[in-house]
Amino acid sequence: MSKPEYDPYDLDIKLQDKINLAPASERDSIEQEALDVTTVRSFNFTNVKKTNIRGKKLKIWSIENFDFSYSYTQTNHHNPIALEDNLDVYKGGLGYNFVGTPKYWEPFKKIIKSKSPWYALFKEFNLNPVPAVITFRGDVVRQFGVYQARNVGGGKYEIPETFNKFFTINRTYILRWDITKSLNLDFSALNKSWVDEDSGKLDKAQKKQMWNNFWKGGRTIQYNQTANFTYTVPMNKIPALDWTTMRVGYGSSYQWTGASTLATTFGNAIQNTQKKHL
Repeated sequence: MSKPEYDPYDLDIKLQDKINLAPASERDSIEQEALDVTTVRSFNFTNVKKTNIRGKKLKIWSIENFDFSYSYTQTNHHNPIALEDNLDVYKGGLGYNFVGTPKYWEPFKKIIKSKSPWYALFKEFNLNPVPAVITFRGDVVRQFGVYQARNVGGGKYEIPETFNKFFTINRTYILRWDITKSLNLDFSALNKSWVDEDSGKLDKAQKKQMWNNFWKGGRTIQYNQTANFTYTVPMNKIPALDWTTMRVGYGSSYQWTGASTLATTFGNAIQNTQKKHL
């Protein structure tokens, strides 16, 4: 909080002198209008999860893979220009992260008894059913701000409020998988959504519609994904070519951007790329 020495509306008069000269019924309001006051209240907890204190091997469904975060910040401000300048920000996040240990299945290892290097390509064929990393995260941000300018010297007329608000949902997906000892997959995606709502303060019916839009996952406004495959050709399993190495890679990306609700006739925008290397 700051209190000016001079009155913010009559800059050649000291504030305390103006207060002293004013009628008793107006002194408090004169002082309050001159103050610049900001109050911030906040509450948060981050990355709340069950800790694996026993060091046990986690399963895909283990509760220890989940984490939760939440925060709330309220900012109230008023000064000689702003009658009301309030902002409420809510943030919530749910995360899931699984890190697996490869379990390579080699079906022909016990069937093929020969030690000939010419059979190594078939004998060491393998598959891994356990992904290396599975990650999902959902983050929700709700902001609601109200601003009302002070009607300085304009009588009892109140200037209408203006609103600064949005409601967003972001979802992140990551998958990394060593399908075999030679074949690897790396996939990631980000989905950004907007929860539509009516303008201004919402009445009961409008709030219900907003929450219906939220539980539907919002309206996707942007989606990005990338996928990369790499394959190390097992040249070392072929005796005649075991002195060579070969690595093959393929990558792709896809981007989708939704049209503005004010210009749906222009359609959505799509962009994609691909790359190959040997």
